[in-house]
Amino acid sequence: MGDEMKVWTTVGSAGTLNAADLAKVSLKNAVIALGHEIAPPAASEPEDPRAVIPLATATVRYNVTPVDGLFAVTSNFRYTLQLTYRGKVRARLVQVDHWTGVETDLLHFDSASFPPAPSLVMNSTATTNDSSVMDFVNSAYYVEATLTASAIAVGNPAEIAVVKIYASPDFHG
Repeated sequence: MGDEMKVWTTVGSAGTLNAADLAKVSLKNAVIALGHEIAPPAASEPEDPRAVIPLATATVRYNVTPVDGLFAVTSNFRYTLQLTYRGKVRARLVQVDHWTGVETDLLHFDSASFPPAPSLVMNSTATTNDSSVMDFVNSAYYVEATLTASAIAVGNPAEIAVVKIYASPDFHG
C-alpha cells in the first residue's frame, strides 16, 4: 500500500465531547449530529435576516495519532484537513507542546467557505504555506470541531461523519 493511502482518519461519532454537550448530540453509526431532521430539507432558501434564531453548539475533539500519511516524502508539502459533514461545522487542527502546554492552531476548516448542501458532503482545506512535519516526540495533536444548529427549529442539523488528515505534495514550493 502506498503512503498516499495511509492517512489519519476517524469517524464523527468517535470523538470526545465536553460534558455539557453530551445531552445535545446524537450518535448514530459513524455520525455525530447536533439537531434533528424530520424530513429531507427542501431547496435552500436564504434565511430572513430579521429572524433571530437561537443557536446551539457542541464541541468534539479527536486525538490525532502518527500514521505514515502524516509524514510527507517530499520537502514541500501541505497538511490537509478533510471533513464529510452537513450543516454548520468549524474545525481546527491543533498542536500542543509537551513541555509548555502551549497550543498552536495549524489549520482551520469552516463549512461557510463552501456552498451549503442538503446532505453529507466532503470538503477540505489545506495549510496556506508549506508545512513542517508533525513532531509526535515533542508535541501532541488533536482536531477540535464545533457543530452549530438551531436550538429550536427542527430540520437542519449539523453532522460530521468522517475526519481525515493527510500530507500532500506542494508542487508550487
